[in-house]
Amino acid sequence: MAEEPTLLVVRPRSVLRRKRFTWVLVPAVLVAVVGAITLSTNGGVTAPIPDVVVVEAKMASKEDFFNDAVVRRVLMENGIQVHLTATGSREVATGDLGGYDFVFPSGQPAALLIKQQRKAERRFVKPHKPFFSPVVLGTYRAYADALVEAGVATPQPGVEPPMYYNVNLAGFLGLTRAGKTWQGLGGDAPLGNGNRVLAQTSDVCYSNSAGTYMGMAAFAVNDRRPPADEAEAVALAEEIRPLLTAQGFPGDDMAQAYLAPEGRGLAPVSVFYEHQFLAHQVRTKDLHGGPDSDRVLLYPEDQVQAVPELIALTPNGERVGELVTNDPRLRRRALELGFRVFETDDVSTSGEFGAFLREKRLPMPVSGIGDTETFLPPLDLLEKMIKTVGRC
Repeated sequence: MAEEPTLLVVRPRSVLRRKRFTWVLVPAVLVAVVGAITLSTNGGVTAPIPDVVVVEAKMASKEDFFNDAVVRRVLMENGIQVHLTATGSREVATGDLGGYDFVFPSGQPAALLIKQQRKAERRFVKPHKPFFSPVVLGTYRAYADALVEAGVATPQPGVEPPMYYNVNLAGFLGLTRAGKTWQGLGGDAPLGNGNRVLAQTSDVCYSNSAGTYMGMAAFAVNDRRPPADEAEAVALAEEIRPLLTAQGFPGDDMAQAYLAPEGRGLAPVSVFYEHQFLAHQVRTKDLHGGPDSDRVLLYPEDQVQAVPELIALTPNGERVGELVTNDPRLRRRALELGFRVFETDDVSTSGEFGAFLREKRLPMPVSGIGDTETFLPPLDLLEKMIKTVGRC
């Protein structure tokens, strides 16, 4: 019997391997990829992203700003990506700054340390002051009302129920010194909290807000005057130390604890920055149509403006400083994140800030700055007091 012929099946070459297809496909793919890259997240077409420079930065609480998605996008459009190292303000000032393009401590004492050191070493340094935020005490309405009943706080005028209160810090610390508890304050609605009346802070050895609160407390206790010399500074620090350390182990981020759902139990009165509270209120109003009416702020009558400085250490850091200070989108975003932006005279802050709060239908706070401004000790004495209180 004759063998059946063998059927040979020849597979066609893959379409991807055909030379003619390759020459047609590759340019099309490249165009598609480039087109996809230029699409923005909202579906619109933008200009191609420029070459990106990674800028190294070290900062404290202002990481809220640089971690924000809008801020990062605007900087990226300008060819800048900021890589953050988060730490306390004093650690920013006293730690190694090698390899960083800019630093952003939260207050003037740390900024002054850095500028003095850089100038002594004759190295690049250029400060910028794009915005600021006062140090405040965040609490809950029932606690604020208890302090009003105790005669150490008063509601700020303008809105009912009040969102902001002024607190007499000497009177508040007097309650702490006397061992008063929240439950023991009495009033129309006694609080079911047997803990001592005090404000919780982050670690004074690392945090500018804690160091500033320490300075305000010292000023209030010392008949509204700063210490005159090292001996008086150390004695005053020892006097107020129990008022600041009675909280036990300090927290890392008091705003985070206060704004947590369980914040009332974690930190009923906490020291942090105004912008952290206002950013929360803006988010809450945008999401729910109204503010968080349970959380309120206490503004010390003896107040210190915490003016953070973005200190450029390299030309790339200088580019960031110029953008954050002058770019309209970044200025607007700073307002949305609760900061008070400086205006063209480098002094005023109420204009754009007030207009933004009116736009959001949120009340305008009175920061407490005026004839009762607190005067912190000179830098060397302040450092001595911080080390004494914190046992740094």
